Amino acid sequence: MNEQTFVLPTEDVRAQVLSQSGQCERLVREHDRRAITGVSRTQWWSMERQGLVPKRVKLSAHCVAWRLSDLLWWIEQRKVA
Repeated sequence: MNEQTFVLPTEDVRAQVLSQSGQCERLVREHDRRAITGVSRTQWWSMERQGLVPKRVKLSAHCVAWRLSDLLWWIEQRKVA
């Protein structure tokens, strides 16, 4: 597995990956993040600390989510690597 630091997509890239997947931008909670990426919570947390995956967006003290476009871009980048 080629691991490299995750770089946020530009707004144009966000629009492109969302369009290709037939999705619109939304925030994705943990259950859906796990289903989309196929990565366990523990492994994702570890990779997030290393800067290898998109960072979470803090919604409240006990609630986090991820931008769908960030997750799709991360998946796309892994296909290329």
